[in-house]
Amino acid sequence: AGAASMALRRWFTERYLSADPRALGLGRIALALTLLLDLARRARGLEAWYSNDGLLPNHTLLWRPPFEYTFSLFFAASRTSEAVFGFVLCAIAYVMLLFGVRTRFAQVASLVAVLSLHGRTLFVQNGGDAVLGELALWSCFLPTGRRYSIDALRAARDRAEGAEGLPDPEAPVVSLAVLAILAQLATIYFFNAVQKTGSTWRAGTVVHYMLHQDCNDTWLAVWLRPHFTLGMSRVLTWTAWGTEAALPLLLLSPFAQLTTRRAAVLLIVMLHGGFALFLNLGIFVPAMIAFTPNLLAARDLDALGRLPALRRLSARLAEHPFLQRDIAWLVERATPAPAAPPASFFGMTLADFRESLVAALLVCASSQALVENATTTHFKPEWQPRFLRATATYLQAFQGWSMYAPDPPFGDMNLYVDAVTKDGRHVDPWNAAASPGNRRTGAEIKPHLRQDVMYFAYALRVPWTAHYWTAFQDWILRYPQRTKRRNDEIVRFEAFMIEHDSPPPGEQGSRNTRRTSLFKFPP
Repeated sequence: AGAASMALRRWFTERYLSADPRALGLGRIALALTLLLDLARRARGLEAWYSNDGLLPNHTLLWRPPFEYTFSLFFAASRTSEAVFGFVLCAIAYVMLLFGVRTRFAQVASLVAVLSLHGRTLFVQNGGDAVLGELALWSCFLPTGRRYSIDALRAARDRAEGAEGLPDPEAPVVSLAVLAILAQLATIYFFNAVQKTGSTWRAGTVVHYMLHQDCNDTWLAVWLRPHFTLGMSRVLTWTAWGTEAALPLLLLSPFAQLTTRRAAVLLIVMLHGGFALFLNLGIFVPAMIAFTPNLLAARDLDALGRLPALRRLSARLAEHPFLQRDIAWLVERATPAPAAPPASFFGMTLADFRESLVAALLVCASSQALVENATTTHFKPEWQPRFLRATATYLQAFQGWSMYAPDPPFGDMNLYVDAVTKDGRHVDPWNAAASPGNRRTGAEIKPHLRQDVMYFAYALRVPWTAHYWTAFQDWILRYPQRTKRRNDEIVRFEAFMIEHDSPPPGEQGSRNTRRTSLFKFPP
């Protein structure tokens, strides 16, 4: 019995708890690049979303937070210049993570940074923000700096000089956090697949309706609409649905794991690459793809290392005098000598404490998945203990996965502000900011508005959130502050919600455009 138990434990460890340190190093690089991309995307709307001159000022969010438990260091930033300073600190943490400089510190700093950036804008959060934060969270518990990092170079030099007690850079990493990354991915695809119970999924018309989402369609989607047939919609709809249903099985399969994991990586890249062609989903696509390097096996990485192109590139980088000088400087100065871990932490070794914390967070995330996907699980929110709900919310470990479920939207919506300046002109401050590259705005939804996903989410939610209307009104009246033109001073305006219905399959052109007044100034 004891031998059988040991064999089962070894079997489970090899399949679900182990990762190649090279894969984790590549995963760290992919995560850091995605975090930098997210930061750059948010920097474009820094004043609108991170200052008190924007659409979501601090005092409004603290007065009526979108979630019961919120955390963000950006609540301390009122002015745009203060938010800029915070963005610079986030960028430093992400760059340190990218190059693996003091990786443990960089992991924690990057997690705090991404939670702060997203926590400040939870009102306009989407699934991509949650996915990126969760990848940063689970990665924090893994030694992602053992390979492809400045820390790894320093450790290699110390080993060459006879230092002892350093971890073997070739040894597989064994941790519950490896399982957490696998389980997180499987959970996302499982609930997205099983909750697609609507008639459009069975009929195969989802992609047709997806192509008529003007607020977040790409130019390719708009161009393709007139040429898109019902047969094409069925093929793509059922392919996407089948892929989502297959991915949990491929990710968690204990058999032929090398083949199933390779298939999962390929399908994830293809699925989300397809999404990116037709929909502007913000950081969701790169965040999901950033999971995939962690799934690579040792044989995959050995094969990649033998590719002639990669070997030539590696040799050129190693011989480059600029890189040699700068990397040598970082190895000498930026990374302290490795220190032995403390013998105990709350009566446990540091490794045991870390694994216990991962186990506790897995329980928290599991409870969140049960209550946020109640359509499938039938667990009511009251079932979840308050401390689990608070932990999940503070860490933004949201687990509600229902993209286009049970059906996609059958229409589109946007905001429209009919404002009159002091010299008698009619302007639309909302669409001037939300769709700056599209001048065909007005009292109807035009094709391809080119909206950033944060503006898109705000337009979807603010009509039903009247306690944020005062902040919206103040932002509209600050229009001349943004344009730097005195004549743009607004004397009166009315804000509307614009809606229209998408055409049924086989037809083109929106219909039933309607306008609902939200508020006006003066009242």
